[in-house]
Amino acid sequence: MTGGGCTSLTIICSCPQIPDEKDCVESVTMSQKPVLVFVIGVVSLLFTMFMFVREQRKHGVAYHRLSTAGNSIFEATRNAGLRQSEELNSSSSSNCSPRKDFVWIKVHKSGSSTTTPLFQQYAFFNNLTVMMPAHGGPILSWPIPPREGLYVRPRTGCYNALYQHSRYNKTWLEARFPPETAYLAIIREPFSHFKSSFNYYHMSRAVKTKKRKHTNTSNPLKTFLDNPWSYKTEALSYGVRFDKTRNAQAFDLGYPLERSDDLDWAARYIDQLERDFLLVIILEHLEESIVLLRRLMCWELQDVIIRKSTRNSRDYPFKHYQPTRAEMTTYRQYSAVDFMMFERFNQSLWSKIRAQGHDFFEEVRHYRSVCAKVEEFCEKKDKSAQLTIPSTRWNPTYTFDLNLCRRIGTSAETYRNKIWNQLGYGDKIKIGMIYNVRMHHGMMRKQARENSKGRATNE
Repeated sequence: MTGGGCTSLTIICSCPQIPDEKDCVESVTMSQKPVLVFVIGVVSLLFTMFMFVREQRKHGVAYHRLSTAGNSIFEATRNAGLRQSEELNSSSSSNCSPRKDFVWIKVHKSGSSTTTPLFQQYAFFNNLTVMMPAHGGPILSWPIPPREGLYVRPRTGCYNALYQHSRYNKTWLEARFPPETAYLAIIREPFSHFKSSFNYYHMSRAVKTKKRKHTNTSNPLKTFLDNPWSYKTEALSYGVRFDKTRNAQAFDLGYPLERSDDLDWAARYIDQLERDFLLVIILEHLEESIVLLRRLMCWELQDVIIRKSTRNSRDYPFKHYQPTRAEMTTYRQYSAVDFMMFERFNQSLWSKIRAQGHDFFEEVRHYRSVCAKVEEFCEKKDKSAQLTIPSTRWNPTYTFDLNLCRRIGTSAETYRNKIWNQLGYGDKIKIGMIYNVRMHHGMMRKQARENSKGRATNE
């Protein structure tokens, strides 16, 4: 952020040849005492700042060891992506105003189903104007922005919120949301994301399309990692190419698949993303990310409670598979943009956390404790019981009944219908556009192969 001029003031207080501090103080005249008090105050302030910085560094080193990327934490908040730098120091919603304009980009298979309920609940209970698809479903439009008439127009003013599945398109979104809208997203470590996508989109079918000797039929993941480039996993939807095995997270954040090998261009694009986004949550550090989200958005603690039992986590055959060093090296080359992006935003997360102050990690522990108490309370299902969360520096006193459990446990579909009716959006329309990639992935991959053949013939 730009700043104005800087005025410095130097005050010198000398007391020559006085044997000790006590004698020096006693020798100061009444006119000198205010100056001495000021100097002592400045020294005390500098000492306090020194201790604060030292405490931050201790926390930074400890949490850096947990970093999946394994890179050093940024020393400053340069390119932190904040629209207002002072928001970094917000530790309590009592000293700032809640931000109610936000765009939440649900990056596929990155923990978005676990975190999106926070945004839909906040939108509903704050009566925000949500951008919704005209058909009322979970997907606004993907991988292209929706055409006019395929999303509901606000009855008055601008949109406040978006949390339906959509691909990030800066120009399109900024034309429809207020200038100070907070852009938010979530990503995860790329290899774990690859495993989840490989399973969810049935990519083992693509591996089996080519019969090879010595293939590993028990673990198609290993077969694929032998040479990922040899498999045709690209797909085509509405004229846009994508690949659920390669740089898929970067693609959801607007990165074109055709630039997968252009790492210089990728670095510049990620720089811009970091400027555009207030926060990119890291799934591997979910609690820290959520506490930082609460602070940056100036929301209440009760707005960001997540029950462990409602987290979307599935098991599958190779979920816990650990790649060999050679396999990991191969995949890092194959999906280099996703790794570059993850490492940058992982560093950025810890840089922003370090700027929060010494009480941040105390709040993380408090947040975990509150979520655990809520989980235990909701499991009992005692209609007459109440849960009281005492006030702290981060929250007022809360007294919850089972309505909290219903609020947290309400399905995404129910919330969509509630918000639709709350905003008076009227009748939903039926459309034939195909957005469900999982359901139509095989057809989309076939279209990509046919398109490639057609282009080769024309060339």
